[in-house]
Amino acid sequence: MSREAWGWLAAFSAVAMWAGWAVATRFLLTGATLDPADIVAVRFITAALLMLPYAAVRPPRIRRLRWSTLAAIVLGSGVAFSLCNTGGLAFAPAAHSGAMTSPLGAVFTGVLAHVLIGERLGRRSALGLALVTAGAATIVVSSLGGAWGGRTWIGHLLFAAAGLLWAGYNVSVRGARLAALEAVTISAIGSALIYLPPYLLLVGPRFLAAPWREIALQAALHGGIGATLSIIVFSLGLARLGAARAAAAGALTPTMTAVMGAVALGEVPSLPEALGMAVLTAGVWLASGARLSSADSLAPRGPRP
Repeated sequence: MSREAWGWLAAFSAVAMWAGWAVATRFLLTGATLDPADIVAVRFITAALLMLPYAAVRPPRIRRLRWSTLAAIVLGSGVAFSLCNTGGLAFAPAAHSGAMTSPLGAVFTGVLAHVLIGERLGRRSALGLALVTAGAATIVVSSLGGAWGGRTWIGHLLFAAAGLLWAGYNVSVRGARLAALEAVTISAIGSALIYLPPYLLLVGPRFLAAPWREIALQAALHGGIGATLSIIVFSLGLARLGAARAAAAGALTPTMTAVMGAVALGEVPSLPEALGMAVLTAGVWLASGARLSSADSLAPRGPRP
């Protein structure tokens, strides 16, 4: 298999992981012993344990990072992102998570990268980001007061916040020129250090009261796949394809999540929601394919003066 083929396989595998994570989390929350706070604790205990061996061999270069960059990395892909994304699934269907978190993250990333690190935002990219916004707005408006209940908007706000946090992570990693494993290590261990002490102080090791099979499943889903493996696999796709083509694979996230949610959960999107997802998917494809004209994956074009 060629290098390019391996790159596409890695990128699409990461997208499948993200979609499957959203659907599985939504399914588990409907009858889980653990609540979102407990799930996040299991997530970062697992992720930190997985990344500790790498940190011992190659300690992350934290001292060269600004405190704002460090905070954006830890919160943007770690504790705050996980609380928003997982908490949102308690109020809104999995298809909405796939249709909002990643695509809105692309919108926020494009804007922040243009403002903060000087990446060029062309006309095609701006049009794509506008389509993403329009598609997400269609989904939100069509679902208010619908079959998903009157609190769906809470999930939407949390998904949008997760997208903004993910954008901050992306821009910070680009600006700091961190390798994928280094960024994941900082995020996983930093999130564990921030989240676990107050969690244990306030509620204690409550997650241990859950059945061990549920703990193992949540650890594999959130800590193994969500917090570590999916990000590492996607980074492998970036290295082989470049950012423009690899990011284009993310356009399949809304559709793949909706299909998985319909099959596994019976959460069939309405016609307006399906139209919104189609517009949104087209927008992500256009924006991610046009935002970076070079094949260089994560290198910024240069800081603004």
